[in-house]
Amino acid sequence: MDGIVLDGMGEKEYLWLERGLKKMGFFSKLSLKNLAGVLPYMALVRFDKGATVCAEGEPGDGFYLIYEGGVSVTKEGWDKPVASLKPGEFFGEMSLLFRQPRTATVRTTKPSRLFALHAKDFARMLKKNPTVARTLRGVAESRRKELAQS
Repeated sequence: MDGIVLDGMGEKEYLWLERGLKKMGFFSKLSLKNLAGVLPYMALVRFDKGATVCAEGEPGDGFYLIYEGGVSVTKEGWDKPVASLKPGEFFGEMSLLFRQPRTATVRTTKPSRLFALHAKDFARMLKKNPTVARTLRGVAESRRKELAQS
């Protein structure tokens, strides 16, 4: 990861993050109380244009939610990007539970700020919140099955 972790978050970023996570399939099944338990583990990270957030084949070490900027998702051997993601969109959520190698490379297309939840922090949070752990594992397993069928 080529980013710089920013010191703390302001109220604006915190509220945006809370609303953003609640809308996501991965975290949307959590109650507001349980979701509040996730927020302290999120870091706001700044990336310059063209920075590599994660690379195909690397160990999956975290989840990212785009706050500002944008990213391009590419796969080795593909002529075109797999996806272009903008603020409010996310990637890397499956690596939090399954610790799979990254299936694509993600680079910023402009200066960007991303919220990051690293796997070690996620694991720590799950130990403290068993209800959250059960809920998120169920969501992830469902998504994994959907992806396997597509």
